[in-house]
Amino acid sequence: MDSEHGTRSAENSAVEFLARNSQLPVGDVEQLYWDEMVKLAPGARIKGFLSIFAIRNVRELLLRRGTAKPALV
Repeated sequence: MDSEHGTRSAENSAVEFLARNSQLPVGDVEQLYWDEMVKLAPGARIKGFLSIFAIRNVRELLLRRGTAKPALV
């Protein structure tokens, strides 16, 4: 498995998890994810971390909206 495929799979898994957790359609959460990627990309020095920050931002956005459950620690 190449690293890009592994990253895409991890992104998809995270988006699916957030969608289940927030009880929103996957497409809605995926759109939030890509919106965050677009916002973060221009200022990113290390592009490999973009997905991590985008997922974090979407999770925080969903928490603020009250549609997601806090992550288990």
